Amino acid sequence: MRFLVLGATGRTGVLFVKKALDQGHQVSALVRRPDATVDPRAQIVSGDATDAAVIAAAARGHDAVISTIGSKSAREAPTLVTDTVRAVIASAKTSGVDRFVIVSAFGVGDSLAKTSFLVHAISRTMLRKKYEDKAASEVLLRASDLKWTVEYPGPLNDRSGTRYSEVALEDVTKLPIFPWTSRANVADFLLRSAVEGTFIRRTVVVADTK
Repeated sequence: MRFLVLGATGRTGVLFVKKALDQGHQVSALVRRPDATVDPRAQIVSGDATDAAVIAAAARGHDAVISTIGSKSAREAPTLVTDTVRAVIASAKTSGVDRFVIVSAFGVGDSLAKTSFLVHAISRTMLRKKYEDKAASEVLLRASDLKWTVEYPGPLNDRSGTRYSEVALEDVTKLPIFPWTSRANVADFLLRSAVEGTFIRRTVVVADTK
């Protein structure tokens, strides 16, 4: 398959790109700077991920768009995710690519009610602005015609070789206080969902298991 990756230089994006390439897929990485460090096997496309025309041109001929984009500073880019999702939705009208898989976070939107007291508190304070942006983007997705999948990992870690569970948000009943998720598992779920066409128009909680 051919994937256009938004956020390919981030810590999760790098893992997705490598995993996809290792499995024989083709990857185009949309980056802001043409000199960005990306796996040399990937094709680099320079441009703004919030520009629908840029995404449409880059996505043409691909099978899916994958986004691991997230703002480092909610103050500097308070609507980055929403603007990106809006651009992806608009781009599909001309690119013809309507499969979209995106990383969000457990604690966003309706999932907040299913979090532990500690995760709930963090989501409503330190991460509030970022999570509001993500939640707003998902309102746009649900109203679109895209074949989207939203992944909700818990707090991220860099462990490798761990197993994970994947449960549709509406079916989640009980999780650990901190449902940790490794970035490697986040990337693995993104790739599997895109390749296998699973969880279309669903939000999925992904968490490490013992």
